[in-house]
Amino acid sequence: MWGKREQVILWTAAYLPLFLIMFYRFVDSNDFFKKTEWATWLAQYIDKTVFDVFIIAGIIFISLLIYRLVAIWLFSNYDRQLRAKEIGKIVSIRKYERLSVNDYSFFLMTLLLPLVSLDQASGINLMVTVAIVLIVIAIYVKTDFISVCPVFFVSGRQVFKAIISDQSKEAEVADSSIRQEVIIITRDKSLNLNKKFRTVKLIGDIFYLSSNSNNDDDPDDFQL
Repeated sequence: MWGKREQVILWTAAYLPLFLIMFYRFVDSNDFFKKTEWATWLAQYIDKTVFDVFIIAGIIFISLLIYRLVAIWLFSNYDRQLRAKEIGKIVSIRKYERLSVNDYSFFLMTLLLPLVSLDQASGINLMVTVAIVLIVIAIYVKTDFISVCPVFFVSGRQVFKAIISDQSKEAEVADSSIRQEVIIITRDKSLNLNKKFRTVKLIGDIFYLSSNSNNDDDPDDFQL
């Protein structure tokens, strides 16, 4: 299972574009490097607007790269161990659906609002914004709320709300509490409800399902 460290790294990476853009706007608005020799030389060849576009594009590229590296670090061992049947348990998926846009609204608000509502030329505003974002990250980590983190879908993984069960449908009829409402993270864009899957619990009600862990009749049933 994940601890708090993995969640802190996950959310810090998620907000990295915001931190970098705010820092660039602070530096640019205060003309810290405008009169340096390299800036004067560069201004002869590149228009300021074009330079800004290059910087933003670079920030986006670096952020996407870090998203992928973080996802590889977090999930590569799980992928390998689930395929090798070293960890996890066998479950059936009774129902699943994608998260709605509303589920992402709070994250998007905290990501975009500081960019359009605050003057990043002010050092105080910058520090206050960073402090607020750090508080938001702390809340996410405290509540184990990782399902809306953009690191997942940017790295090619899907997030679903799902109902899973590790027993037969007959047993579920007798005891409906056997079914669990969970969040599933997986590389698969769709899930075959007629198959069984090997999953491992990450935190709370969030499970990771390896892309190639499909198994119809695996007798093993153990958990990390």
